[in-house]
Amino acid sequence: MKYSLLLLGSVVTLSQSQCTNPRVRKEWHQLTSSEKDMYVAAITELAKRPASMQYADPSRMGYHDFAITHSAEAYWSHGCAKFYPYHRAMLFMFEEALISTGVWPSNMGIPYFDWSAMSQNWWTSDIWSSRYFGSINSNDPDHCVLDGIMARDKFQVAPDPIGSRKVDSGDLKCLRRNAAQIAMDDATSITSKLNVLSFVDLTSSGPGVYYDTTNYHSTGHFAFGGAGGDMANPSISPNDPTFFLHHGFVDKYWWRWQQQCEQFKYDYGGNLMKADDPTGNQIDNHADVGQFLQSWPFRVEQVLDTQNGLLCYTYSKSTGDLPMAPLDCPTVVKPAASSSATTTQTGGTVGPATSTGASSASPTINIKDSTWLFTGLSMLVQPRSLGSQWTGPGQGSSVAPSLAGKSEIVVFGRRDNDIATLPAIATGTVTATEAVAFATWTAIATGTTVATQVFPDPFDDSDAKVDKYLEAFNADNSTTVSYTLANHTIEIPAGFKVYEVFYASVTALNITTGNPKRFFPTIERLQYIPNLDAPKAVAVGQHPCHLAYPPLLDRDYVESMGMSYVKYYNGFVLDKMALDAFNADNCTTMFSPSSMMSWNMSSVL
Repeated sequence: MKYSLLLLGSVVTLSQSQCTNPRVRKEWHQLTSSEKDMYVAAITELAKRPASMQYADPSRMGYHDFAITHSAEAYWSHGCAKFYPYHRAMLFMFEEALISTGVWPSNMGIPYFDWSAMSQNWWTSDIWSSRYFGSINSNDPDHCVLDGIMARDKFQVAPDPIGSRKVDSGDLKCLRRNAAQIAMDDATSITSKLNVLSFVDLTSSGPGVYYDTTNYHSTGHFAFGGAGGDMANPSISPNDPTFFLHHGFVDKYWWRWQQQCEQFKYDYGGNLMKADDPTGNQIDNHADVGQFLQSWPFRVEQVLDTQNGLLCYTYSKSTGDLPMAPLDCPTVVKPAASSSATTTQTGGTVGPATSTGASSASPTINIKDSTWLFTGLSMLVQPRSLGSQWTGPGQGSSVAPSLAGKSEIVVFGRRDNDIATLPAIATGTVTATEAVAFATWTAIATGTTVATQVFPDPFDDSDAKVDKYLEAFNADNSTTVSYTLANHTIEIPAGFKVYEVFYASVTALNITTGNPKRFFPTIERLQYIPNLDAPKAVAVGQHPCHLAYPPLLDRDYVESMGMSYVKYYNGFVLDKMALDAFNADNCTTMFSPSSMMSWNMSSVL
């Protein structure tokens, strides 16, 4: 089965020429007042355009297009290798769309917000002023933004045809924001994570296991959005224009890593979310530089280098750009020439290309411990009592499951591979003859569509290297899932029925409520070791040489996102001990721009 990408319009040419004068993307606070005014005016102008429902021509796109497609593509573009290139392509198209308004100049890059340099007082930035994007919260019962360019009386959020927003009461059209004044990840901890030698290491915590140990991406979204805020929703977060300031910082994080070694501008690898990613090869979940980036009309290889000709931009140096430890750079291995250097796409069918370039070794395990992915799952999927995806064994047995009689399965977040029509949105109606720029997502919420198995049987004995799992029922009605090629087990408590089995997690349905929950291999919980030299109970802004801890999230909240709480907790403990070490140093050898930003050091030291 192949994925077809139909583009609206006649011909879209993506020319790739030499980059000689790159745009500079500046940090928000480096812009002049007139440049800030010009940026918000360009967004206001873009918001006046209706959604075009095509994603190849940025001059036709409206502001709502970005929220709509991000919502549709959330599953495939988070928690996997595509995360960075997908959002880089999205930012590029947003930049081009702003330029097309005639308000934002073509020689300027869009700004980013280096909040890591203000981790202790980010809310004091003029970003949150009534002149620009409005306050971090309000006294409105629906948390509507009441001031700034996206105030309730000036702006309406994008249509939500697949129900990703999960707002069904109160004001359904206002932009919602409910942020609190909490500490965020600091530049010191974020910079330390850049000392890695491969793209796979940059996006994972161990060989073959995807997990963003920095958590800085999610931190920005949840801090800026708050409970019930649009920015905190992984799917429809582009409703809030601070999304683009935040993701500019996220893209710069990747860019900074790439600038350390020439090879990093070509390095890419890892896993897709699933083997049936519409842009994949439909055989395995290997991420490849020749694959398309969902709705965006680019292959991964076209957005790896920000000065390759298609892209032509760089980033300014900001306060959070702390020195990075020197690396022993690997040998440069450039990809072979690809047909994607100049791509012409017409109204016909474009299939995902097979890459001719070299890429990093792909991990064999895809653990989807992304706050974004699993927030998305909880918002996109309405649980139904469908039983186990596989045919499980009987009570107490221990045999490999069979796929017999299971030709139809539900795959969370999966979209049909056949081009279909988009549901009617707002006051408009999409006719059956209109082609859309991406395949329609599966209507799981209404229970109208099921997906079919399209990749090879994972339990085919002809391939001895294929992992199998064993599902055993225990006397206490719990279930133990073990694997033939992995030395871990996953325990499912009584009251849950196994639904989907992955290499590093199991999704099970609560028998009573039908709600899904993920279970993980048992791992040891790290012990927090206090630093006797560190100050206790540091508050935000308490001292210029001390940093407050980010808040420890509630277990129920973390698990509602589908994350392993113990893994999250262990990451929190490691960061907490690193902050203790920083605070104990008392500005002797360590430095953080956040700890000193609002202080007159001459009066303290």
